[in-house]
Amino acid sequence: MTRHELHQKDMVITPLIFQGQSPYQIITNHPELDMSVRTLYSYLDKGILSARNIDLKRQVKFKPRKVHKTQIKDRSVFIRRMFSDFQALELDHFAEMDTVHSSQDSKRVILTFFLTREKLFLAFIMNRCTKGAVKLVFNKLEHQLGTYDFLTLFNTILTDRGSEFGDPESLENGINGIMRSSIYYCDPMRSGQKGGIEQAHTMLRMILPKKTSFEWL
Repeated sequence: MTRHELHQKDMVITPLIFQGQSPYQIITNHPELDMSVRTLYSYLDKGILSARNIDLKRQVKFKPRKVHKTQIKDRSVFIRRMFSDFQALELDHFAEMDTVHSSQDSKRVILTFFLTREKLFLAFIMNRCTKGAVKLVFNKLEHQLGTYDFLTLFNTILTDRGSEFGDPESLENGINGIMRSSIYYCDPMRSGQKGGIEQAHTMLRMILPKKTSFEWL
């Protein structure tokens, strides 16, 4: 990249950063920049642009990431359910699934779904973060929607390796014994592979910041 080309990109990026836009928004809305979100973060981190890390709206709030989830110990559940298996399907729409945790004084969690075609975010409160609690939500959804509509919306689900998702067969098989869904898992420490739901969680946390108790929900 020439110095002039870098200056041209800087003239687009820096004013938008100062307006409070995120790197993701800027790259999405300005394909002429011809760079990835990761590259833009690197430029900001290394001081290549006029804007700096400190100018990012949320950067100053970030703390070292704490891994709070208990991971699935039974490796056999990943057979034919890896992220590479999911990619091989080449789907243009699917559902993403995750959980949002309450403060330490509460065991309640929120089970979330993001439907990539409908751009619909769904959230269900659970009293415990367990496999059984997740199955209850699945059964309730199938009962309310009907098996056919459940299949239409939740035919393929991508999630992480949290222990609450450690019994995929019970989630995949419906209340009438009909296979209602297929579960696939992201690679370890790669939450960006389900970026739609992670972005939705960012907005959810504006309403329910971390350390908020879900007991009153």
